[in-house]
Amino acid sequence: MIRSRSLGRVASVRRWTKAAIDCYQRGCVCEGCYYKDFFSGSPQRCLMKSTVLELVRVLGVPQNLEPKESIIY
Repeated sequence: MIRSRSLGRVASVRRWTKAAIDCYQRGCVCEGCYYKDFFSGSPQRCLMKSTVLELVRVLGVPQNLEPKESIIY
């Protein structure tokens, strides 16, 4: 497990999850995301973008993606 405080919180990243890959492929744009509806009206906010950024920093981009699927380079 790798821990980082560089994003203002402790982010524990071990591997790319399906949710993180989906967020990465959308370019961390919340429109159409399951979590946007989940956090709607909640005092909490989604931290997936910061998690995705930390995953890219620590582990690199997710493997086995077709280049056309991702909008972040």
